Parts: sequence; C-alpha cells; structure tokens
Amino acid sequence: MSQMDVTRAAQLIEKWISVYDMDNAKAWERDEYPFIKDTSKAMKIAVQVLRGKSALKGASLHAAASQLLEYVDEYGMDSPAEWEKENIPFVKEVLEAINFTVAVLKK
Repeated sequence: MSQMDVTRAAQLIEKWISVYDMDNAKAWERDEYPFIKDTSKAMKIAVQVLRGKSALKGASLHAAASQLLEYVDEYGMDSPAEWEKENIPFVKEVLEAINFTVAVLKK
C-alpha cells in the first residue's frame, strides 16, 4: 500500500461515496439513511478540505471528523471480519484514508 496523501485520500473517499451509493436515499433503509446522508456530507466536506477548497474551520471540521469516526465504528470498517473477503483491501484502504483525513480535519 502506498503512502497516503491528500490527493489519494480524497479520491478514495469519493469512490466510497459512489460505490456505496451514499447519496441515494432509495439504496438505504429509511431509518438508516439520515445517518448515511450526514456521513456523506461530512465526507464531501473532508474532500473539499483535502483539496484546499473549503473555508470551514474549527467546530465544523471537528464535527465532520467526529461523523467520520462514528461511521467507521457504526459500520465496522475497522473489523475486517465484518466485510466480504473481496472487499477487505478496499475497506482497509478507505479506512486508512479516513484516519488520515480525520487527522487533517483536527489540525
């Protein structure tokens, strides 16, 4: 696995949003989607920050970081046993990107 950087992290997070159809309410259970929608918003904020295109600061960035960490916990991204075997490498790479991004957001 290559060293994570802002460009790679942004690309992986965008791919995750797309692969898991996080902007499509119909792809998710009704009671689950508000959390997914909030997470997608946090991911998009994070991508903007990684690309240097966000004016948000402080509390907004910390809230986005917290949402990302809550998503990691809620969906077991840090528990490879919870994922289909063929998805584990992608999940691990996106988890690395999220952890990298959380560190950037908390700076």
